Amino acid sequence: MTPLPKLIWRDLLANRGRVAVSVFAILVSVSLIVWMMGSYDTLVKEFDNDAEAYMGSYDLCLVPEAPRGPLPPGGQPRFADPELAARLAASPLVESVNAACQVPRLQIGCANERGSFDEQTRDRMGIPPQSPILVGNLAAECPYDLEEGVWPDMAASTAMEGVLGSGSAKYFRAGIGTVMSVRVGAHVYDVKVVGIVKQAKATPGVIMGPGGMGGGPAFSSLFVPASVCEKITGRPFVPNLIYVRLKEGVDKKEFVESFREELSRASAAVADTDSIIQRLSSDRSVRQQKDSAEMSVWLVLFSCVFIIFTTLSIGVSERTRRLALLRALGMSRMQIALLIVGEGLFLCIPALLGGLAAGFCLVYLLEEGSSTLPSLTWTTALVAAACAVGGALLASVIPAWRASRQSPLEAAVPSAGFMGKVSRVPAWSVLAGLVCVALQPAALLFPGLEVETRKWMFVWLGYPGLVAGALFLAPAFVRATEWAGAWLTGLFLRVPHAFLRVQLSRNLSRSVGTAVSMSVGLSLFVAVQTWGYSMLVPFSPDSSTPGTLVSFLHTEFRPGDAPELMARPSLKGARMYPIYVDEPDISPEQMKSPGFSGMRNRSVVLAGIPVEKMAEGKDPLFQPVFVSGNPEEAYAMLKSTRSLLIPDTFARTVGLKAGDDLMLVNPSSRGNRPGNASEGGLRGARGGASSAAMKGEPWKVAGVVSFPGWHWLTKTSGMRVRRGGFVAALAIADERWLKEDYGHQGFQFIWGDTAPGVTNVALQDDLGEFALMKARERAGGEEGVKPLVKALTRESLGGSVTSRGDSVIFTMSQLPIIMMVIAVLAVLNTVLASVQSRRREFGLMRAVGVPGGMVMRMLWAETLMISLCAVIMSLVLGVLAAWCSIQILEYGYHFGIVTPPITMPWAHLGYAVLLVLTLSTLACLAPAWRMKRASVTDLLSAGER
Repeated sequence: MTPLPKLIWRDLLANRGRVAVSVFAILVSVSLIVWMMGSYDTLVKEFDNDAEAYMGSYDLCLVPEAPRGPLPPGGQPRFADPELAARLAASPLVESVNAACQVPRLQIGCANERGSFDEQTRDRMGIPPQSPILVGNLAAECPYDLEEGVWPDMAASTAMEGVLGSGSAKYFRAGIGTVMSVRVGAHVYDVKVVGIVKQAKATPGVIMGPGGMGGGPAFSSLFVPASVCEKITGRPFVPNLIYVRLKEGVDKKEFVESFREELSRASAAVADTDSIIQRLSSDRSVRQQKDSAEMSVWLVLFSCVFIIFTTLSIGVSERTRRLALLRALGMSRMQIALLIVGEGLFLCIPALLGGLAAGFCLVYLLEEGSSTLPSLTWTTALVAAACAVGGALLASVIPAWRASRQSPLEAAVPSAGFMGKVSRVPAWSVLAGLVCVALQPAALLFPGLEVETRKWMFVWLGYPGLVAGALFLAPAFVRATEWAGAWLTGLFLRVPHAFLRVQLSRNLSRSVGTAVSMSVGLSLFVAVQTWGYSMLVPFSPDSSTPGTLVSFLHTEFRPGDAPELMARPSLKGARMYPIYVDEPDISPEQMKSPGFSGMRNRSVVLAGIPVEKMAEGKDPLFQPVFVSGNPEEAYAMLKSTRSLLIPDTFARTVGLKAGDDLMLVNPSSRGNRPGNASEGGLRGARGGASSAAMKGEPWKVAGVVSFPGWHWLTKTSGMRVRRGGFVAALAIADERWLKEDYGHQGFQFIWGDTAPGVTNVALQDDLGEFALMKARERAGGEEGVKPLVKALTRESLGGSVTSRGDSVIFTMSQLPIIMMVIAVLAVLNTVLASVQSRRREFGLMRAVGVPGGMVMRMLWAETLMISLCAVIMSLVLGVLAAWCSIQILEYGYHFGIVTPPITMPWAHLGYAVLLVLTLSTLACLAPAWRMKRASVTDLLSAGER
């Protein structure tokens, strides 16, 4: 065993260039793991500091327990005992108590380089908010770390001033003296910032407090005096947060235990630093970062395996005679196998150490603004080591097995050099690959399976099967690409076909390893891009609906105002009609029925349109494609009976068809006005519902229509007038039924087509003046009244969908792009091996008159064929994975989407393919140029090492 390290070291020194490239490729891959996991670890470490900052000088925070049933629109959880704060303050265990009132879902911001407050509100409508949460406070002294300014006496002050969290201050570029605008319905209130306290940046997934998603204290706040909170909300100050500071030496758990019964009677839950850390950890952005780190582990493991596998396979192929000679000199098969395994470990160990150092430097540089000093955890180091060392061991198995099978008699046979036997693709490999790849489609298409069984097979059999199938089918892809690619590349580069037709299959293992290494990132990129842009199709509107929707948010007009509104300059020559919008709930009984039970969205947006004017006639504005039902009969039914049209996505999910009943709870019977009406939301939301009303009223389904874009239309226009969250569908009815049954006497939306040449800005400005004039007339000239008008066109809606989709899909594609760049090092490794093993062959070709330029083009052609093989593999497997990921939506309702058609973003895929081919060309350029410049004598003198 003693000579093994020397043999390994000398073999590595003999191939310095190839070894250096392999080590560098593994180093970059390992540093990617350290960077991704280190960034996540740094983020998690900040949670302790953030939790303490959120609690300030308090030990505990009491919040109302989440209600069992749905809250009415605008409603907030409350303590059952209004005297709870006073009872706690009287306890001998308590140092001090501070009662606060959080008011979620208000639009808060200020003018900055992003635009005016109203412009930002319009642009971000339907997108998770970045605005802070308004918190009415009674604290006389600042309970948080005050970074600058002052903390006013919140119990006594009546001035319109407040204290802003540092995260929101940074986001809005706000400082001392900045005026923050707070919109409540049609009113806008100005609050001057007089202090800034330490808090984290507002994160959409965790900023919500009571009445929102988080169920605890807000993570980014605008603190205002209690009197200011009352003025803004129009309600008495009713605490929904109680901060408690315990006396020194009092244990939190013992305190909670002693007050358990009283807290239970008051419907109060306890939030402390542990619960805040849990909320931070469960934030969607944090989960996404964790998922990215986990994905990077698997991608890097794949990368390490195939880079090391390719390097070792090349070494075994080049040293066939030498390995046989070692066997003849007395080395056992086990020693030969250990020799190959040792080479793999020698490649990964320096790469591991360098990757740990490089990854830590990346974390340190990129997390420079973090409040916590980045550190390398044992978990990160062990995972990186497992990927590098485990990858080396896995990659060594096949090369070690091949090397140990060398017979000592082969030492007496002259080596054939590079011109060896052409490897064939075994039929069992192709058959096994097809079976593995078919597992995921089978999980989708096999009849009679339970939904949960189908999902389990899809995830736990389908995805591993797709990976295994790619490995089994890779040799077949290489041979097929070689057969077709030799003609194409030969014609393109002017290289005789005979020189190229067996270049890849003569060293099949090397070609397969390189192609798979390149396809790891590219196939994932293809899958993400294809799946992402296919999912955007149902969100993009088409020409079957009117081209412009105008929303008058926080105000409404009477029917008598319509002629004056339509006479505005921006609406001259337009075909626009008022529509009446509400958001009724689906009845609880129907929500329990099959089809509905799997939905988390219990309300629908119901739009009442003038059917006779908009949907009938020679040139109707509303002309959707009917999937079920007859247009003439459906429109007649809409006008004569309480009926509606529903989108096909919703119908297919819940199993409704034309003629069925949809049971909707009449909102007017519950005493709730729409949430964005002039007196809705905070000013006038009332709860309560009788059991009879909750049973719902039947609405006959007049037809099922294709309605692409309804989800984004309702999300960004303010049509979700009550809850503001996810909805199950947009249903169309005649305006008569919303007026008669739902009691609508005013409208907030107009829908139709504007005259040519009218821009969104001109439309919003003109109609904004009209809305402001009408609102002030009704308010008697009251200051602060400022309705918000938003115009959405088919083009702007489609552009908004595309812009938002581009941003999300690009974020998802960043890791695959990094892996594509790393894979270029595998190509360079292959080219170096090809140059090393074919020096004598190229020397003979040069000696008989083949020009050096053709030799250079031959190497280029070989590189292009391997790249072409990786591209074809990636397209086939990536599109298959995307198709399967879309089809699985049939078995789980998700954002109103049901199996959109496959959409190929050819431009983006073309750029990715061009990137792969360009980087591959650059990788082979230097070795090919050296081969061209080498003398014939040097090439012919190269014998087997």
